[in-house]
Amino acid sequence: MKNPIPLVVIDGGGSGSRLRAVDADGGVLAEATSGPSNLTYGVDKAWRSVSSGLETLSEMTARPVAGARLWCGFAGGRSPQKQAAFRDSDPFGMAEIVIVTDGVASLVGAHAGLPGIVLAVGTGVAAFALRADGTVVSSSAWGYKIGDEGSGGWLGNRAVALLARHLDGRHPEPSSLFNQLRLEVGRDFNAIQLWLADADATRFASLVPLIVTEAEAGDRVARELLAQAVEELAIAVRAVDTGQPIALLGGLARVVASRLPPDLKARVIPAKGNALDGLQIMAAHGWRSEDHLPLEAVM
Repeated sequence: MKNPIPLVVIDGGGSGSRLRAVDADGGVLAEATSGPSNLTYGVDKAWRSVSSGLETLSEMTARPVAGARLWCGFAGGRSPQKQAAFRDSDPFGMAEIVIVTDGVASLVGAHAGLPGIVLAVGTGVAAFALRADGTVVSSSAWGYKIGDEGSGGWLGNRAVALLARHLDGRHPEPSSLFNQLRLEVGRDFNAIQLWLADADATRFASLVPLIVTEAEAGDRVARELLAQAVEELAIAVRAVDTGQPIALLGGLARVVASRLPPDLKARVIPAKGNALDGLQIMAAHGWRSEDHLPLEAVM
């Protein structure tokens, strides 16, 4: 029987997962995708997606995954209880399972293991910084129900709230954004309540392209919404800022990049890698904790 894949790194999010099989010399053997593996939504669901991806990698490489080292960057991966539950549910018999948050994996990948900042903004938002002393700090990322200010979910929520105020006379200013929102969300109280019954952060975030389109066409309400979002995102970055380069990640990175305050925009650089690259770096250096990364090996 062939030797197992030496290392598998996994970037597990709420909409899907990416997996990479890595050889002993760091070369990429194969990559695969699978379903969501956000630990917040349950360890069993995460393992179903991870198992599917691992089986695909095994087929692609003709090598077993049992006995591999598994380094995971999971959304919802900060909880020690969820980490322990995931390890205890291992159906393969892995040699080792290391879990960090997907944000830290992206941070390490974006700056190739060197100090820097990432602002990841899509449906949710998080700012992470790796400081020169190896300390990792973060801001925002509290989740849609109490935070994620400036994210796609937050923007969509604010837009629908303004539509409600417009419809009952508390925000009488006409707006082409409101006209478009009526078509998407509803024209009256009952229609909007029906839309809200199934609304989560993802559904609210689906309204962002409409908001951006109207803002770029000059609609004042849409432009103010985007300005408020960018202001919140700048606050998140400044909360962790010590002057390092900034990489923007996520589905709203393009929207945000041109609207950041000048002092932050001047420090934006392209990401050098992604979360899978970050996990490979962490595995290569044996970085098992996301609170402090010993940078001596890369600086």
